Amino acid sequence: MDWFDRRVVPVLGWFAAAVLMALMLLTCADVAGRYLFNSPVWGAFELTEMMLAALIFAALPLVSLRNEHVTVDLFDPVTPDWVLRIQHVVACLIGFACTAYLAWRLWIRAGNLLAAGETTAQLKLTMAWLAYGMAVLMAISSLAMLILARRRPRRHYVDEKP
Repeated sequence: MDWFDRRVVPVLGWFAAAVLMALMLLTCADVAGRYLFNSPVWGAFELTEMMLAALIFAALPLVSLRNEHVTVDLFDPVTPDWVLRIQHVVACLIGFACTAYLAWRLWIRAGNLLAAGETTAQLKLTMAWLAYGMAVLMAISSLAMLILARRRPRRHYVDEKP
């Protein structure tokens, strides 16, 4: 699945970087406006919430593909390679099932938000579009888990032998 690494990963990386940059600029403008001009950015709290959600869900497939989730590797030094491979595939398939389920539930939630006409309190931004984006990014994360299952597992410990 090299096409995924060549096409999707850079787009997600650039998107996450752009959201992070926008988040930093918004925070700087809000703090400067609040303390220097006594006029904070209107709706900054809502925008920050939405950008954080977008950033987290955009970064999730990248973390999955790099296999950088938090892991407990107590038995890595004594686990045979063939057991490690089975463990890796099973963990990835469980991760796929969980993220696919969450993507499905987020899609349904987004539809409910759209049908109800839910908006943010201050800026009146439609919340359904963020939820749809989160659902799509979660579906990409589930695809990333399948791709990761096909890759060779790596041990997480550092051998300290001289």
